[in-house]
Amino acid sequence: MKLARTLVDGTPTFILSEDGDRWVAASSVIPAAESYADLVASLQDGISNDDLLSAPEVAPSEFLPPTGALDKSIAIGKNYVAHVEETGSDIPTHPVVFSKFPSSFAGATGDIVVDSGVTSKVDYEVELVVVIGKEAKNVSKEDALSVVAGYTVGNDVSARDCQRRDGQFDYAKGMDTFGPIGPWITSADEVADAGALRISSAVNGQTRQNADTSLMIFPIDVLIEHLSRVITLKPGDLIWTGTPAGVALGMDASAFLKDGDVISCEIEGLGELSNTVVVR
Repeated sequence: MKLARTLVDGTPTFILSEDGDRWVAASSVIPAAESYADLVASLQDGISNDDLLSAPEVAPSEFLPPTGALDKSIAIGKNYVAHVEETGSDIPTHPVVFSKFPSSFAGATGDIVVDSGVTSKVDYEVELVVVIGKEAKNVSKEDALSVVAGYTVGNDVSARDCQRRDGQFDYAKGMDTFGPIGPWITSADEVADAGALRISSAVNGQTRQNADTSLMIFPIDVLIEHLSRVITLKPGDLIWTGTPAGVALGMDASAFLKDGDVISCEIEGLGELSNTVVVR
């Protein structure tokens, strides 16, 4: 099952699809769901195909971020060995945690808008994003995946000059439009093994990142156990799981994103983002 958000008569609307071709308004299938968190919980519990087939079809105009109001968006840094090495950092002994502000989110084809007066070194980071479906506190590794409703694709856009200057991540990665996400949330039951997915990015059609989620230093179950020990995870919360090698920071200066560049991020079975850089 896929949960997305689009404009219907100018109004942001959650939509559902079994195959990604025929979409229906989520409210026509789950009328009791009053929030994004409710929809995500329903996604984990399972939605009847019969209900989908009987609902009127909706034609998406564009895919907005597939999230609504959420409690937390948590990101993990330095979670692939080759990426850590290309940036000249030390391999972490525990997960590096920061916030990826929901105000930074952009849709699957939305522009990445860069303030040239703030940064000149804008980078891309394709990431697997985990969507929590149940309240989770003190969850063990063994039970961790039972609280996952689904997965989506994210691009943790980063202002590297600001990141290095500040010595922290929130500002450099939290700028408006610096978090393309989507195009939809795919329910966990459709993903055989989220720890074995191809993950890649390309700039103007040229492959930059090409790896596998099995290369995470801290896999999804470890991250959920680590986070939920001290942070109560809520339905709809996101965990951005880090990026593999191939980012501009590990290349020469010409690799940083420029005005007009199109950055594509794709994860096997989960869809693709395609966002254009606009420098102002």
